[in-house]
Parts: sequence; C-alpha cells; structure tokens
Amino acid sequence: MPLVEIENVAVRYGDLTALDGVSCVIDSGAVGLLGPNGAGKTTLLKTLLGFVRPTSGSVGLFGLRQPGDKRAIRQRLGYMPEAQAVEPRCSAVGFLTYCGSLFGMRRTDAMERAHEVLNYVGMGESRYRKMGTYSTGMLQRVKFAQALIHDPKLLLLDEPTNCLDPDGRIEMLELIRELAHKRQVATILSSHLMPDVQHVCDQVIVLSKGAVVRQGRIEDITAVR
Repeated sequence: MPLVEIENVAVRYGDLTALDGVSCVIDSGAVGLLGPNGAGKTTLLKTLLGFVRPTSGSVGLFGLRQPGDKRAIRQRLGYMPEAQAVEPRCSAVGFLTYCGSLFGMRRTDAMERAHEVLNYVGMGESRYRKMGTYSTGMLQRVKFAQALIHDPKLLLLDEPTNCLDPDGRIEMLELIRELAHKRQVATILSSHLMPDVQHVCDQVIVLSKGAVVRQGRIEDITAVR
C-alpha cells in the first residue's frame, strides 16, 4: 500500500488556483518536491497535513483518507514548517517536551525523547538556553527535532535549509539524508534548490504553477539528453 496517494487534487482560493489537478503516488524513501516559490509546494504539504482542504480530488495517507481521518494521519506525520515556529522565551528542551505532550506523550517520556532528538541534531548544551538567543542554524535544528519528537512514519520538510550558511546547509542535508537512508524514515523534502533535492532524494516531483510537470527518479530527470 502506498504511503501517499494524491488524485487530481485542486486547491483554489477564490480566483487563485494554488494546486491544479495534482496526482502522484509516493511509496517510500526520500522524495523531493521541487519548484520555484509560488509553485504550490507548501500548499501541497499543508493539504497532506489536513491544514488545507482540497477544492476537488482526494488525498490518502497510510491507507487513510483526508480529511475524515486527519487526526490518525497527523499522529504519523512529522512536519518542519518553513516559517519560524518556536517560542523565544523557552528552552529547546522545554519546547520539545511540550511538543511531545501535544502528541499524547507523558511528560517524562516527552522529556526523554526531547533529549534524544536534540542529541541527534547536535544541539549540545545549547538546548538549555532560551531559543531567543539562537542563531538561524540552531533554530532550524530545533524545528527539525520537533518534527521527530513522536517518531513519525513520514517526514514533511518545507525548505529545511532556508537562510542557512553553506556549512549549515550541508550539515542539515546530511542529517536528513542519514535519517531517510540509514534509518529508513520516509521523507518528502520541499525545496526550490535542485542541489538540495539531489543531495537527499531518490525521486523528485517537479511543480510549476500548481501542477506536476515532471516526476520520476533523480538520475532520469537530471540526465543529459
């Protein structure tokens, strides 16, 4: 059974068409969602999450359907948004513990898991500082960590290298690559940067103006003809 089945999905806001008849199937592995700003990538991720309801078409994940099964689906998804989504007055440990509690974890279990994922993303002793003192790279690591707090079956990452310097960008991509390929966590990576998608993903779905224009294996799409 595919992890994700999207069939002829359209999303419209009045006269604006954000998605226009998108169809694709995602089985496993790391998949890139590639396209320029405004192509519909974030709208597609939010539709998978159940934050946006399609105007038409159908969305299925894990054999369940959106929006009817959105709570069960959301429990299995990890989401790293493009926008900052942290509390500057809170420490990373406190923030992630709170995120874990939102998924129904006991506080002690949530705190233990918070330390586990913060270790994984390399936060060190900085985890105890208020997040208002963090650099952009540290904030991106915290956002990535919160997406992992509940051990999701599928990760949705929206522009995870946004605003990072070259070293920070490579470090983030290596973390995602290790998670997707060595730990076998299914991942959808949304980016406007082809090198980011090539670094991490096996498959790519190319969006333009809300429609799928190409999809397939990275090596097939990037091959010189």
